[in-house]
Amino acid sequence: MKHNKYPKLFEKGYIGNLKVKNRIIRNSMGTYLADGNMYVGDRTIKAGAEAASGGVGVVFMDNCTIKEMYHMGLCAANDTYIPGLSMLAEAIKDHGALAGMQLSHPGRDTGFVGGTEVVAASSVTFEPWYEAGAALPKPLTIDEIHDLVDKYGQAALRCKKAGFDLVEVHGAGGCLPTNFLSPNDNQRNDMYGGSLHNRMRFLVEIVRSIKKYCGNNYPISIKLSIDDCEPNGIRVEETVEVAKVLEKEGVSMLNLMMGTHAVVYPSTGFYDINIYLSQAKQIKDAVQIPCMVGLGVQTASLAESILESGQGDFIALAKQEIADCNWPNKVKNNQEDDIRPCIKCLVGCTDNGIIGHHPIRCAVNPTVYKYYEDKYPQAKVVKNVAVIGAGPAGMEAALTLVKRGHKVTVYEKRKIGGTLHEASSADYKKDIKLFINYYEKQAQKYHLNIIQEEATYDTIVNGGYDACIIATGGKPRTLDVNGLETGKVTYALNYLNGEVKFDGENALVIGGGITGAEVAVELAKEGKKVTIIEVMDQFLALPSAVIPAYQMAVEQAGVKVITGHRLDYVDHDQAIIVDRFGNKKELKADGGIVISAGFMPQLELQEKLEEETDIEVYTVGDAKKVRQIIDATHEGYAVARMI
Repeated sequence: MKHNKYPKLFEKGYIGNLKVKNRIIRNSMGTYLADGNMYVGDRTIKAGAEAASGGVGVVFMDNCTIKEMYHMGLCAANDTYIPGLSMLAEAIKDHGALAGMQLSHPGRDTGFVGGTEVVAASSVTFEPWYEAGAALPKPLTIDEIHDLVDKYGQAALRCKKAGFDLVEVHGAGGCLPTNFLSPNDNQRNDMYGGSLHNRMRFLVEIVRSIKKYCGNNYPISIKLSIDDCEPNGIRVEETVEVAKVLEKEGVSMLNLMMGTHAVVYPSTGFYDINIYLSQAKQIKDAVQIPCMVGLGVQTASLAESILESGQGDFIALAKQEIADCNWPNKVKNNQEDDIRPCIKCLVGCTDNGIIGHHPIRCAVNPTVYKYYEDKYPQAKVVKNVAVIGAGPAGMEAALTLVKRGHKVTVYEKRKIGGTLHEASSADYKKDIKLFINYYEKQAQKYHLNIIQEEATYDTIVNGGYDACIIATGGKPRTLDVNGLETGKVTYALNYLNGEVKFDGENALVIGGGITGAEVAVELAKEGKKVTIIEVMDQFLALPSAVIPAYQMAVEQAGVKVITGHRLDYVDHDQAIIVDRFGNKKELKADGGIVISAGFMPQLELQEKLEEETDIEVYTVGDAKKVRQIIDATHEGYAVARMI
């Protein structure tokens, strides 16, 4: 029976000889859920079962290396791994999905995932990584190439014996096959380098090896970077030709992505998904086998339109499946308001997960992979709880409290979402609006009592509350600079929320963090000449995968950056900046000065309530310590579980 709203999305499909119940596939993503030796553990099995029970047609839970090495995923290097892999495959299939396993060798990216044995086609790596101290790969010899090709086949056979319905070769993202495919990374002059025919030889031989060990009818998917977005790298024209050859070799499906582990901006809001979809369509039109697409798909309406327009045959969900593994069931059952949306921040999955070498987390879902505890245990004693602030920390706390059975009152002087509204003002961060909408819908669903006023000490003391969670967010850090009152000066939040706009041509942004970069790009869109003043010696000195995307946006906007200087004083339409040696510069500021000097915690109310009352008091999110959305949601959830 066709789904009345999304008929294409819930239509059956085929991958080789496999019948798939719908067009939704849980895409592979390294999780660090395995035990320290890359064996399947209880957490991985539970995660696979959870993903399958959420309603997808196929689960590629993790990726699996073909040889033993330090890695974020699993391993199939010898037969001792088969028992654990078999339990994972069984758990996935017992919960209604087909079981797939992605086979990988990180190649030049081995160091990126914490390994030490770095090999590739040539001694070439991503230049910014090299400048940051990354090891150059050791070029593989012909014998070593042949050995690895055979290992791919053997690993595939072990996965087949373990019960997996199909395997996928990770031939994208900077992994070993891409080191051969890329004309930049592959500088060989033998049978594996030079022409595209030679550069794809390694991948073709892998496919043949898998077929040799597993038989011609065992389905194989290949993950490809349509365009690796690296200088002189893989481009769509060559990927089309690779796709044609892979189809002739008997590959059953292509999994299409953009970028690499080094270039992740295609996974952020900075990237126009229509570029990806148009190039995916070029590949789909060139082959008859199904193509899986899904870069940044969060909504069912977008997924349906991709299938309807013929841009893809299956929808791949990875980060969105991390945010909400019940996405398929919720869509199917008309519960889309209950879907936690991925906001493309890359903080929990990439910064804390893949780069940080921790089990994967999610900024919008603090319950991800926490199998050691009940998510929402019922309260043994029902309490009357006040939550001050309806930003991400406050809303996560309030909803957790309500689900646990407590009586909750939320005080919010503005609107649900708090400063998420300012955070979502730029077009490239519009995904945060989906998160705000989620909280609004959940507040309605759970009948949250939200009072639109600013709560004070007296409000809490006189309200009869047993506990209070303070989630008021941070307060802007003000600057004590002479002459601010003489110029066109405002703070970042006031600019981002539209309260303040300035005429004039030359604008300054004081502060070179992420918020300062966002303000600068938006000012540049107004046609202003913008300069960022940063007191530190480095602009955007933050350890995050998304930072290169901000740097690129600032550069493309024509924004000038001056580091190692602070604002000294303002004289009407002029600003004087000074370095640490006392050298001063005068800059035009007729187009306004926006101060983005960060935020400060607000602990005063907690301290007073603790000193003068017996109310349980907790401060969460930026009100406690200025950090990120992920810290706000996780802290709000954790505190609400303790009450």
